[in-house]
Amino acid sequence: MAFFGDISSPVGDVIGDDYTTKVTTKMKSKAGPCTVTSETERVSKDGVSLLSKLSLKYAGPNGFSLDKFQMKPKGEAVVETSLTDKDRGLKYTFKGDISKKGDLGVEYTKGMLGLTATMDLFEQKKFSTSALVSQNAFAVGGSANLKTTGGVTLDTFSVGASYSTGPFFAAITTTKLSSATLAVKYEVSDTLKVVTSSEHSASSPLGGVTVGCVYDAKSNGVIKAKCTSSGEVSAVLVKEIAKKVNISPSVTVSNGDITNAKYGIGVVMG
Repeated sequence: MAFFGDISSPVGDVIGDDYTTKVTTKMKSKAGPCTVTSETERVSKDGVSLLSKLSLKYAGPNGFSLDKFQMKPKGEAVVETSLTDKDRGLKYTFKGDISKKGDLGVEYTKGMLGLTATMDLFEQKKFSTSALVSQNAFAVGGSANLKTTGGVTLDTFSVGASYSTGPFFAAITTTKLSSATLAVKYEVSDTLKVVTSSEHSASSPLGGVTVGCVYDAKSNGVIKAKCTSSGEVSAVLVKEIAKKVNISPSVTVSNGDITNAKYGIGVVMG
C-alpha cells in the first residue's frame, strides 16, 4: 500500500468488491490510442429501461493521462486527469464534472513515505490531506479533512496502523479517536482467505461485524461470500467464461428471507 486510504484494502477488496444487486454489462475496446468503455445497466423502476454510460481513457505523452472522460445517462460529464513525474515521485490529479465541481490533488511517494493532498478547486470550501509511513511489516498514518469557510477548522481526522506477516494481516483505523474499525485477513491456503471487519466504540464496544471469505476454485472461478451482524448474507462468483469475457452473478439475502433475495449479474467483455 502506498497511501493511508489503502491501509485496510486487503480486507476491503474481499468484502467490498464484485458484489452487486444490479444487472450490468461493460464492453471495453481499443480505438487508436484510446480505450473506450460502454456500460449499460438494466433498471426495473417504473417499467424496464436501459441506462448507458460511455467512458474514454487515454495515456498521453510526458506522463499525462486522461484517466476518465465519462458521459452519464442524463448528460452529465465526468473528467479525471493526471500528470505523473516519476523522477520526483509526484502525481498531480484532477477530478471534476461540468457542474463546476472539481478536486485538485497531488500524491507523493518516496521510499517508505506516501503523502496526499486534495483541494476543492471551485468552491474552495474543503481541503484534505493524508500521510502513511511503511516499514517492512508495519504501516502507520493518518488523514485530516479541513473546512475552509469562515476560517480553517478541522472537520474530521483519522489515524491508523497495519501489520502484515506471512499469511496474516491486520489493520486498525479510528475516526476522531471516538470509534475504531478492526480489519483482519488470514490466508488459510493458496486458495482460501478469510477476513473480518468490526466496528468498536465506547457506546457500542462491538458494533457492526462482517465476516467474509474468498475461494479460488481455479477453472471454476473465484467465489466470494460475506455475512454481517445485521443478518445480510451475500455471495458472488467471478468467472471467465471465454477469453476476455467475465461474468459475476451475485445474490444477497437479508435475515434468511430467501423469497425476497436480491440478485444481480455483471458481464465484462474486453
